[in-house]
Amino acid sequence: MRTTFDAPNQRRSEPLSRRRFSLILLLLCGALALIALDQQGWLDPVKSRAQSVLLPLTRPLTQARIAAGNAVSNLAGRGALQAQLEAYERTISALREENIRLKASEHKVKQLEQQLQIQQTYGWKTLDAAVVLGSSDTGRRIMRVNRGKVDGVAVGMAIVAKEGGSPAALIGVVDKVYAQTADVLLIIDYGSTISARTAGTEIPADGLVVGQWQVGSRLQLTGVSRDVPLQAGQYVVTAGLSKALATDTPIAQVPPDVPIGTILTTDEAGHSQSAEIQPFVDPDRVRNVWVITGLKQ
Repeated sequence: MRTTFDAPNQRRSEPLSRRRFSLILLLLCGALALIALDQQGWLDPVKSRAQSVLLPLTRPLTQARIAAGNAVSNLAGRGALQAQLEAYERTISALREENIRLKASEHKVKQLEQQLQIQQTYGWKTLDAAVVLGSSDTGRRIMRVNRGKVDGVAVGMAIVAKEGGSPAALIGVVDKVYAQTADVLLIIDYGSTISARTAGTEIPADGLVVGQWQVGSRLQLTGVSRDVPLQAGQYVVTAGLSKALATDTPIAQVPPDVPIGTILTTDEAGHSQSAEIQPFVDPDRVRNVWVITGLKQ
C-alpha cells in the first residue's frame, strides 16, 4: 500500500539519477576528446610537462623497487647456496666414512693375507692380535696385546710380527696372561733369553740370544763355540731347544726356526764367541702381531 510520503521521495530521486547520467556522459565525452587530442598531438606539451614534474618523484621509487627485488633475490640465492653447501657437506661426510670403512677392511684383508702366508711358509698355527699398550722407555720392555686366556693364549707362546719386507720374526714371548689381554716380554729386554742358532750354514752355531736394550744395544748372540764359524750377515733363528728337551719353562713353547735377525759384528772372548744381532723387526714400530699357538700336524 502506497503512502502519501512515497511521491516526494520519488520526485527527489529522479533528478539525482539524471545528474549521475549527465556526469557519466560528460566524463565519457571528455575522455573521448582527450584521446582525440592526444592522437592529434595537441597534448604532447602537457605530457612533457607532466613527465618533467613526475620523473624526479618516480625515479627514487623505481630504484627502491629494484633494490627490494635484488635483496629478495639475494636472500633466495643465499638460501639455495646454503642448502647446496649442506648437501655437499653431507656427501663429503658419507664419503669420508666410506673411505675409513674401506681402509679398515683393506687393513684386515692385508693382515689375513700375511697370516695365511706365515702359516703356509712356516707351518705355524697363529692368532692375530693388536698391540694395545706399547713398551715404556724405562724399566722392562713389555707390550700388551688384545688376546688372552679366552683366546687360548698361554705363557711362553712366541709373538711374531712383520715390518716392510721382513720375514715374520720373533719380537717377544708371552710373559703374563689375563682374561682378554696378555703381556709380552720383548726379546730386546735384558731379562729375555732365547735359545738360538745360525741358519743357512753348513754347521749351525748354537747359542743364546739375550736382550741388550738396557745396556744400549738390541740383541746379542752369546755362548757360541769358537770351533763354529760365525760371521756378519748370517741369519739367526730360534733353536727350540727348550721345547725339544720338554723343560717346564715359559720359553718351552717357542718353536724352532723362528727368524730373529741378522749378525752385524762378531767378537771372541776366551773359549766362546758372541755376535751383535740386528733384529728383523723393530718392536717399537709394531702395531699388529701374531701369536704362535702351535704347529700344524
